[in-house]
Amino acid sequence: MIVTIHQPNLFPWLGYFDKMMQADAFILLDHVPFTKGGFQNRVQLKGANGPQWLTVPVATKGKLGQPTSDVECKDTLPWKKDHLKTIDANYRGTPNFNEIYPCLEYLYQNTNSAKLVDFTEPGIKWMREAMGIQTPMMKASELEASGSGSELLCQLVRSVGGTVYLSGPSGKDYLDERHFDEYGIRVDYHRFDMFPYPQRYGAFAGGLSGLDYLFHVKKPLERRITA
Repeated sequence: MIVTIHQPNLFPWLGYFDKMMQADAFILLDHVPFTKGGFQNRVQLKGANGPQWLTVPVATKGKLGQPTSDVECKDTLPWKKDHLKTIDANYRGTPNFNEIYPCLEYLYQNTNSAKLVDFTEPGIKWMREAMGIQTPMMKASELEASGSGSELLCQLVRSVGGTVYLSGPSGKDYLDERHFDEYGIRVDYHRFDMFPYPQRYGAFAGGLSGLDYLFHVKKPLERRITA
């Protein structure tokens, strides 16, 4: 049983969903420290002037090291309205705009956003379904696991009956594979080769939110390369 684990990012890129597709279970790592400047609360879209950031403002002052699950959105700012305007401006006229935009509009208008994960988790679930991915999702905070680093990952994989941990490629730099051996868990490393698809505004840009793919293509995401 293959298990993969990742933080609950904002409208993630295609590599995130490809890794999810390769696994039998996907765990949202929602209780580790929030990473400021990462992709948990921001992602890039493509506009007429190239890639641009879409960011959910969050309260971080004086809260260094707070768990991701505790990060609060700054709902005093009109970020939801601003996001929808940006998405509309960038993607109106794309092949799937009339299907995708109303779903996003509903998500923004009807999803609780007191905390960041209250918004990002439903977004990931919706994107997963739109891409035809059926891998079950669960939250680390609801599983029986403790510790940090490789120990935490081993316990999470074991808690759902996993025998293989599918890591991102950067895991080669920090995972202690001997620790996984002690748990009887094999470590595989995911590889995703970004592929071009029809896209507006000049040369193809990779690494964008999967929303860009959904607006332009919206066909089930095809299985790519794992190595």
